[in-house]
Amino acid sequence: MPHLRSVGLVVVLGLVTASAQAFVLVLFSGVWRLLFPSPEENLEVMPGVDVPDSSGVTAMIDGLEAFSRSHDIFDNWKLSMLVWLTALSLALAIVAAVAQWGYTQISRYVGFRMIVDLRVKVARHLMGLSMHYHGTRRFGDMLSRVSSDVSQTLNAVNVISRSVILEPINAIAVIAMMMWTAPWTTVAVVGALPIALVPVMRLTRKVRKGSTKSSVSLGASVQALTQMFQGIRTVKSFGGEERELNGYRELNEGYLRTSMRMVKAIALTHAWTAFYSIAALSVLIFAIGFAQLQFSIFPKPGEMMAWFLMVARLNNHVKVAAKSFSRLGEAAGSSQRILELLDEAPDVSEAAHPVRIGALDGPLRFEGVSYRYPDGEGFALQGIDLELRTGETLALVGPSGSGKSTLMDLVARLIDPTEGRVSLDGHALSELAIADWTGLYAMVSQAPFLFHATVGENIGYGRDGATQADIEEAAQAADIHAFIASLPEGYETNVADMGTRLSGGQAQRITIARALLKGAPLLLLDEATSSLDSESEAEVQRALTRLMEDRTVLVIAHRLSTVRRADRIAVLDKGKLVELGTHDELLALGGTYANLHELQQFDPERSTASEAKT
Repeated sequence: MPHLRSVGLVVVLGLVTASAQAFVLVLFSGVWRLLFPSPEENLEVMPGVDVPDSSGVTAMIDGLEAFSRSHDIFDNWKLSMLVWLTALSLALAIVAAVAQWGYTQISRYVGFRMIVDLRVKVARHLMGLSMHYHGTRRFGDMLSRVSSDVSQTLNAVNVISRSVILEPINAIAVIAMMMWTAPWTTVAVVGALPIALVPVMRLTRKVRKGSTKSSVSLGASVQALTQMFQGIRTVKSFGGEERELNGYRELNEGYLRTSMRMVKAIALTHAWTAFYSIAALSVLIFAIGFAQLQFSIFPKPGEMMAWFLMVARLNNHVKVAAKSFSRLGEAAGSSQRILELLDEAPDVSEAAHPVRIGALDGPLRFEGVSYRYPDGEGFALQGIDLELRTGETLALVGPSGSGKSTLMDLVARLIDPTEGRVSLDGHALSELAIADWTGLYAMVSQAPFLFHATVGENIGYGRDGATQADIEEAAQAADIHAFIASLPEGYETNVADMGTRLSGGQAQRITIARALLKGAPLLLLDEATSSLDSESEAEVQRALTRLMEDRTVLVIAHRLSTVRRADRIAVLDKGKLVELGTHDELLALGGTYANLHELQQFDPERSTASEAKT
């Protein structure tokens, strides 16, 4: 729809091209008259049968003959007429060439423009969907939709621009010229076209259904391949190469079987088109020949020859269009999968008239907040009333599955509450401009993520337009500058090459430098040290301590040693807030927190980690 005007121009140019090409065939009757004069003498008309009146084509050729006689440039009106016919054909050739050039340029540009817009639209839509959606969808299937399905749609758009638009236009132009030459005979031919098109349309529906199943099978295959290489370390360590390859082979065999069912319908479409194009032409030759012998339906043989040339051209256009429609059916499944993805409603959306903010003014409040995952059996959080005060460090602890990460996601507005609200300065987070709110917090997750870019670019991702001095300052604060400087290429070292040589602590300190560079007043720490060994944890903890200075901090940690210095600790259990206070206050209560603390005292690894930290 955004390109409707351009598509309209494409149709107009296609009409000009098709009309010029078809009109040249009409001129053939004039050439025939010059080469084979007085053909009427060779026609046998049955007694009592009226010879049809001259057609519009005959009148035009008569006019051209009269013009040639009055503008005889060679003292030979026949040679002059041949020159004028040739000149007119060349003029039509120039018109057709210019129109075809414009048609191809504009149609291809519109096609590629549509695909580029579609890719960005799909990517933007996926980025707008919630973390829950991304957590439940198979990455390989999404990758298949964005890559393979969009490519299939591109092929469909190219087919539309080359054949589905132009071939029917060509057919219509030829039919118009045929009607001008022999109207009643042409009506009979056009009336027989549904015999060719109806089976093609029915087979195309089968192709479309097969295309959808084939695309689903391909998505499963890509998912298996993605998982196989993402977990290559596990696969190799368990000797599972052949198991994975066998599973991948089975999925591809299923894709082959599904695709071949679609190919059978395509083959039937092509076979029927081939049969009809030859059989129909044979029947037509017999019918027209019989009618000509019996009733002299063409008073001028030149018109008959021109008309048959048009029939041959029409036959070719119909055949190409029929095959093109079957190719559209092949792409229909891919297009449908893209539409299904675009129809997925985002869980988090911006308000129609968002409130603009520029600072973290006042506390962040949870007011009766409950959250249920769409496919969950119960509430992940229920009835949470909590306040994160400006400048304080609030720690979230509790058993696995208690709702800590869900509460963090609510603050980051990766999801919205099912009930209640999270508010800032009297406004629910859902009322704030998303870009303004995300600009106010920085997050450091348990698993450090680094882009396939240089170390400097990874740190610089924290703030658009950051200078090299800013990046190095943040790296120094994160205690990672010395390590980066020791690399042969320093900050220009590509992380993709260094990924296998970076320790977990080094990667995490790079992400901390990124968060430091952002300089956001709110810091979200999601178990930032839980996957590290004791030495790495101590190094990262020092970097985190600098990061937490003069900021409001919400931190999740399984290791209670890392939250001991928090201003307050919120204890969650089964989605509910069960305790709130300082470390000493909660120990004195003898409740959930005290039990968790006691359990960790008997864990040698955690005790060692605690001693290293303290």
